[in-house]
Amino acid sequence: MNEVDLYEPVCTWLERVLRERYKRMRIRVFDTHKVKLSRLINDLGLQSLFPQFNAWDVKVDITGIASNEKHGYLALVECKVKQLTLRDIGQLLGYSIVVNPVLSVLTSPASPTDPLITLLKDYGRLDVLEYGPEKRYIRIARWDIVKDEIIPSSVLPRGQLL
Repeated sequence: MNEVDLYEPVCTWLERVLRERYKRMRIRVFDTHKVKLSRLINDLGLQSLFPQFNAWDVKVDITGIASNEKHGYLALVECKVKQLTLRDIGQLLGYSIVVNPVLSVLTSPASPTDPLITLLKDYGRLDVLEYGPEKRYIRIARWDIVKDEIIPSSVLPRGQLL
């Protein structure tokens, strides 16, 4: 298995999550691992909803968009097949600080590394997951390759995704 194998089921999962949360908005989810987010926003004609889009020179594995005529919300997901590390968090944290999505998820079928679990759980360093003026958190979660969804009990920090 490689990361690309996760993209389609993660897209389907993210679309479901966004539809549940943003019932009256148009939901679109894309495999964007080869496309800069700024180009996606431009190609979709959503520049007015995301005024800073031209500075978003990032390629995120999966991008979800909930939008209507006046509002737009982004969700970002990075997929890994190996154990998640602090380095993986750093990558997504950089994207999340720049884009400020309503949801930012780092997922893998493998458990996070022991040092990462120690940092987050034992030392309570959830600040390494924090981004944006609303003090949102990257969500770290294991991916269930059989059910094609996030394992709810694995989500860190604990709580709802959205």
